Amino acid sequence: MGTGKLTYQDVVTINLGVLITAAKDWDDMAGGFDDLGRLYGLKVESIANDGSWAGISAGAARTRFTNTRKQFTDAETEARAIASLLRDAYERFSQLIGQVKILVEQAEKDEMTVNSRGEAVYDFSKLTPMRHDPDYPKYVTQVKDAEAAWTKKIKDAVQAVDDEDQVVGRALREAAGVGDFLPQIFQTLGQGYSFNGAAVGDIATHETEVKKQEAEQKAEAEQEKKKKEDDRTLTTILRGIGKGVQIFSQQPGGDLGTKLVGTLIDGVAGATGYNKTEGITFGVGIGWGGGGVGAQISLAETQTPDGKTQIGILTSKSVSSSGVDFGVSATAGKFYSNADDIGQLTGRGWDKGGSFKAGIGAFGSHQTEVGTTNSKGEGVNAVTYGIGAGLGAEINGGYSDAKMRWQTEIGSDKK
Repeated sequence: MGTGKLTYQDVVTINLGVLITAAKDWDDMAGGFDDLGRLYGLKVESIANDGSWAGISAGAARTRFTNTRKQFTDAETEARAIASLLRDAYERFSQLIGQVKILVEQAEKDEMTVNSRGEAVYDFSKLTPMRHDPDYPKYVTQVKDAEAAWTKKIKDAVQAVDDEDQVVGRALREAAGVGDFLPQIFQTLGQGYSFNGAAVGDIATHETEVKKQEAEQKAEAEQEKKKKEDDRTLTTILRGIGKGVQIFSQQPGGDLGTKLVGTLIDGVAGATGYNKTEGITFGVGIGWGGGGVGAQISLAETQTPDGKTQIGILTSKSVSSSGVDFGVSATAGKFYSNADDIGQLTGRGWDKGGSFKAGIGAFGSHQTEVGTTNSKGEGVNAVTYGIGAGLGAEINGGYSDAKMRWQTEIGSDKK
């Protein structure tokens, strides 16, 4: 067992008694190592320790004899651990194989025959008398469903035995010290083989260690996957900026500001997925000792009550109190606002928000413009969210001050 995938036929024909026989043999071997070890200690090791032998040769012999004596002790430990594992395996396999046999009996009571592959098969000739019954197709479907259900149950039970077989095989190899290639190397180099004095005779302990290793491997794989996703996200942003620059350079005529806003909205927003929004914002920030400062540049598009479209470039600086001792960030996001004049986005605003960035992360914020209302008399607010690259985590509050750097107004191009 433990050397290949078990089949249904293997499971129902295996003789588990050999495990108990082997366990007894290993226990007898352990007893033999114990007897030999005590005899070696009395007849050989004692010569270097009784004081009758002195000098350099005596010291060298004492070390060698002690090491050999330890090998007898380790051999006994290893043998008893293997014996224990074999008895443990017998109990586990008996229970799991018993479950397979119970399922087979239950399937047979349900008028199924289980073939050598562990498949439940029904004799459809039993349905022949019903072939003229209007519900005959339904009976056939029910029987086929029953076949599939029993086959799956038996297959799953066999798989449980195979899974246990792999666990037992690994536990035995580790107890015997053959799960590592180092003993083979040592033997090749003439250093001989050392018995496993730390062998564990409990399968559950081995299972726990295996699960721990699997969890660590899974965590490493998840981290690697996330890193690749973060790299792709950052690449998308950079490609968006590059696309915007490319479109900008290809725009004929027009003033610099109009070209800049139009091409960056089409290029950056399109490539990053932030297209058809009220605005795009890019920012950098640094925080320390519970506080932070930042700077942003935004591309905004606003629809006025009279149907005209305003576009503009705004810059702002912000000061905030935050729960981060030190952090730096670079962000790219989109925002929505109930402003209906681009000038309503300028001036001082109260900010509150949060972010988490360890490489690539998310951020979000809400801003209330101080003393500013739109044409409906509503207080002007803006909600921003997106992604950021950097290091740090924070929940912050503070204020920002925005200024208009360029603005233009054109006739409505929206329906």
